[in-house]
Amino acid sequence: MFGIIVILLIVAACRFVIQRRQLSSGRNIGCFTLHKEDGKYVFNNPVTITAGGKWCRLLLRFKTSGAYQIDMTPRYFFKHVALVIGTPFTLIIYDSSGRVLYREEDNLARFLAWMGGRGGSTETLLSERGRGTQEGSVALLEFMPGQAGSYRILLNIEARVEDRAPGSSSYYEVLEAELTLKEDVIPLSKIVKYPHKRVHI
Repeated sequence: MFGIIVILLIVAACRFVIQRRQLSSGRNIGCFTLHKEDGKYVFNNPVTITAGGKWCRLLLRFKTSGAYQIDMTPRYFFKHVALVIGTPFTLIIYDSSGRVLYREEDNLARFLAWMGGRGGSTETLLSERGRGTQEGSVALLEFMPGQAGSYRILLNIEARVEDRAPGSSSYYEVLEAELTLKEDVIPLSKIVKYPHKRVHI
């Protein structure tokens, strides 16, 4: 049993080292702060990629907060529970002529397990309340452009999502966001089951 535990710890450590090495690889093309406009964090700018046929990575660093409250009295047992996690985002990559090369619409929820955070909850026989914050960097996308040149990246992130129902309510909010573009990166290994996508454009 001890030997199995040691092996599992070694494997976990190796995965952590591999992930850190791969995420830090490549050359920075730029680091951009997303600005809040009409309830969304937006990045919509041209970027220049200097080498075609090599992997590029979009890294998203963001900070979030969220809270929920649930009435646990019997009359709400079978009611819908309003519990939101993450906020929706849209990512589009265009070529220099404006043609869409890649489009993704999803939710940041799938990345939250890879971020650090803190929080707490209080629970009684009749209610439960919780609040927490998270902050970290995640690989949003890895892509390989067919050629060097100018591309445009559009990223929209919903700043805040709320939900209410009889006996419960919750919200999830992005407090700040920053996008980094790297080229000539080492793709994240399949050993590390990362929730991002990898595409050729």
